[in-house]
Amino acid sequence: MNKNLSPFMRKPRIYVIIFFMVYLAVGISIYKDYGVSWDEPTHREIASVTAKYMASIFMPEYQPPEFSSIPKLKEYSSKQYGVIFDLPMYVADLLMGYNGRMPEAYYMRHLFTFLLFFISVFFFYLIVKNRYDSWAMGLAASFFMILSPRIFADSFYGKDVVFLSLFIIAIYFFVRYLNNRTFINSVLFAFATALVVDQRITGIFIPFLALLITGIDIIKTGRPFDDLQKKMFPLFAYLFFFSFFMILFWPYLWENPVGNFIDSFTVMNRFPISYYVLYFGTFIKSTEIPWHYIPVWILLTTPILYIFFFLLGSFWVIKGVIKNGIKLYSNQNERQDFLFLLLFIVPLASVIILGSALYDGWRHMYFIYAPFMLIAMTGAAWILRLIKKVHSVRERSAALFVAVVIVFCVMSTAYQMVRYHPFQNVYFSALAGSNAGQAFELDYWGLSFRQALEYIVKSDARPVIGLTANTIIPMINNSVFLEKKDRGRMRLAKINQADYFLTTYRWHPHPYEFRNEVYSIVVDKKKIMSVFKLR
Repeated sequence: MNKNLSPFMRKPRIYVIIFFMVYLAVGISIYKDYGVSWDEPTHREIASVTAKYMASIFMPEYQPPEFSSIPKLKEYSSKQYGVIFDLPMYVADLLMGYNGRMPEAYYMRHLFTFLLFFISVFFFYLIVKNRYDSWAMGLAASFFMILSPRIFADSFYGKDVVFLSLFIIAIYFFVRYLNNRTFINSVLFAFATALVVDQRITGIFIPFLALLITGIDIIKTGRPFDDLQKKMFPLFAYLFFFSFFMILFWPYLWENPVGNFIDSFTVMNRFPISYYVLYFGTFIKSTEIPWHYIPVWILLTTPILYIFFFLLGSFWVIKGVIKNGIKLYSNQNERQDFLFLLLFIVPLASVIILGSALYDGWRHMYFIYAPFMLIAMTGAAWILRLIKKVHSVRERSAALFVAVVIVFCVMSTAYQMVRYHPFQNVYFSALAGSNAGQAFELDYWGLSFRQALEYIVKSDARPVIGLTANTIIPMINNSVFLEKKDRGRMRLAKINQADYFLTTYRWHPHPYEFRNEVYSIVVDKKKIMSVFKLR
């Protein structure tokens, strides 16, 4: 190593360790701060159905009381869901005796959701570090990924970030496989891809991209027979082991792999549940969203700095592809950039072309945030190269100004995340304007019901308290955090018999007529929760 480098640059490993240890410590210290999202109990139920099915095969004598009320897998309406994350959480829940009715069950789930994302951020670091041969770039990319408010919040409870996490890990092994097509890399890539698909069938496009890039590589060499062993055999190994692992880790496929896979793909592509979503102040059906729905949500809920880096990076990647003409790329780095572009564009174009049902912002597409940020790092790298080339006083002043703006943007995002903790999930950038709360849904997961319920039990000593809400399910979900004696005081009631009305303003972005508002949660001037005392 160059002896002229500063001690900071000569010992990168210690700083990488410190960075990730600090991040781990932060996550472990705050994972209990988040409420229960709308779907978490549902996914526990989905896992329980699969667990009962597996027990009937491997442990027919094992029949815990909970299994008596659980339907058979064949008869279950949501059998098409993958359970690669939910099933281990359910088994751990049973072993710990939580039974899904104790706060510890959700604390455990939130902790492991965070730990999975933590691991994926390290893989993200490796992808960027290897791409630019710079540990500093890898840390910067990891820092940007962590300082992404909506992703950060969902990394403690969101099934969509579970999918993002597995997707990041698969990208790492995808790149590793392309750079060195050995048998072991084929198997590792297959394993990682299977985990992605078994979490959400959307990931099935990854093997098709592997086929596409392998075909491009073979055509570029012009020696298909010579490439048979170097490229085709590893590809066959990848496809074989991917199919094997996918079926192995997805019990729904065991009895009829092809038929049940097609059933899952069909159902998930045209998701049967449809309801209205708020988009620019207008309610539209989730099955009839306009083509620009996802791009607009990405634009308005991602820090502006990252948007700028992404646009700049996209320009350079596309420029490079055009420059290479029919060859598309000329080296490993350019192939990686081309892959990242495909990983972003292909799924985005697919949901637009297929007219897939989407709702709750762009959470179903959170996984494309990984290639989004990888492309953004291309833009950041270009800015860094410009700064390194400055010579004149004017150029140095301009470079200093750019550096100050970047630092300010990053620190501003960090400040907002700390200030509005634990509600980073309702973050909007300045591009959304001042009336984002009336134009778009805010706390669609219903997380703020936790704080509202905790307020009520602390401020009202009555032995019985009647509650109603704009959405009942998330209110019930978050009652799990109350003490047992306080849960016993809560009663669901009709509006004319309730003591309190709680609302997250979902499907009702305008003020209510109730006057006695005793509690509210406001995030960046947007009201996401109100408690009205009715009597």
